Amino acid sequence: MDLRRKPRGDKIYRGAYNYFKGDNLYAEEEFEVYKDRKELGMSFFGELHSRVATGEMLTVYVDYTLSKDYVPRKLLVEKTLGKEVVTEIFDFNPKINMLDYLFISSDGQEHIEVKVPPRFAITTPLTFTSMLFLKVKKEDVTAKNFYPILSVKNQWRYEEPPYQQIIVAERAALASENLNIGGQSVPATPYKVWDSEDLEQQDDSNTATFATAQVSKHSTIPYLLRSQDGLKIQVKYFNDLDKD
Repeated sequence: MDLRRKPRGDKIYRGAYNYFKGDNLYAEEEFEVYKDRKELGMSFFGELHSRVATGEMLTVYVDYTLSKDYVPRKLLVEKTLGKEVVTEIFDFNPKINMLDYLFISSDGQEHIEVKVPPRFAITTPLTFTSMLFLKVKKEDVTAKNFYPILSVKNQWRYEEPPYQQIIVAERAALASENLNIGGQSVPATPYKVWDSEDLEQQDDSNTATFATAQVSKHSTIPYLLRSQDGLKIQVKYFNDLDKD
């Protein structure tokens, strides 16, 4: 993993994922998580590598800092493809519930301020942070839960400011299930996840487009994600290094 990161606290988790489309492996992701023993905040570092159709290597780097309550503090996303480099910085001020967003590309910089609720999550391009929104509020384990998420559509050029969407998640089983990962059985909680707009367009949640997730007890880091179009992201290895 790229050592440009600046670890904050003690390393508590490390792991990796394989990305499959059908039987084809098309990307790999590595991650590390650190915990500040004094402030109890957490830092998530990850990097994804994928070969695109042109043969060039796409690299996506994430540095995500959260408070002890899993409220975003700062997020850095850096994408590199050939000579193209794009950097996004999200900086949250909890005193005024305002988020600074900075987009840097070869075209220059775009800066905007976005009003956000006190509790929210930010989407990142990497899997190991994909279920952190579950920490936004107390979960009703017997019903669908609605979570405010800040997302962006900007890829290699700035197109529009971050926007808020609502993600819906529901436990597919009340108790954890045993999941076989690399010959090892681990407890995981199964979820169904929808975009709220997809649910609104369908009368039956079983017909709306959804993804499934098998989520670990370790800061909601998922072991397995599946989409209905054949995408599967599965943990390659996961190490719990937490001494507590």
